[in-house]
Amino acid sequence: MKISQEILFYLDKIIQLPPASVALIVGICTICITFRQYKVNKDKLRLDLFDKRLEAYESLQEYFNHFIEKGCVDNEAMRVLNLAHYKSIFLFDNEVSEYIDKVRDVAIEMRKLHMKLHGSNALPVGEERNKVCDRDSEIFQWHLDQQRDSPKRYTRYLKFI
Repeated sequence: MKISQEILFYLDKIIQLPPASVALIVGICTICITFRQYKVNKDKLRLDLFDKRLEAYESLQEYFNHFIEKGCVDNEAMRVLNLAHYKSIFLFDNEVSEYIDKVRDVAIEMRKLHMKLHGSNALPVGEERNKVCDRDSEIFQWHLDQQRDSPKRYTRYLKFI
């Protein structure tokens, strides 16, 4: 019973306030509610983007894993890399898109080198073949380095805090 009396007391005091004061209080409450809704919607968007960005990042890691497992860039590796590129286009800024383009360019170069080494018109043993083998080894090491370092490129996009 005491609670009801307190509520009535405060309601009575609010009613006695000038209309401008009541409008001010309602306005402040509305601003607080709107700000909280804004924060919730912003966090929801970040969560939705996080899921999509993580999926794109995982596609790139799948490419690196496939590459390391096979030791070369085969059709499946290119398919996975193209999927990673496709998933990343609208989710990240130009830095990530350019990075994936560079990975794709290096992957294509490695495919060409692989054809020179193992294709139907493979290079004969000699200095030119040795240069191609050296470049192939450099690219392989580059891929290993990229797999290790690529999480750093994505950290700012995948932090939710």
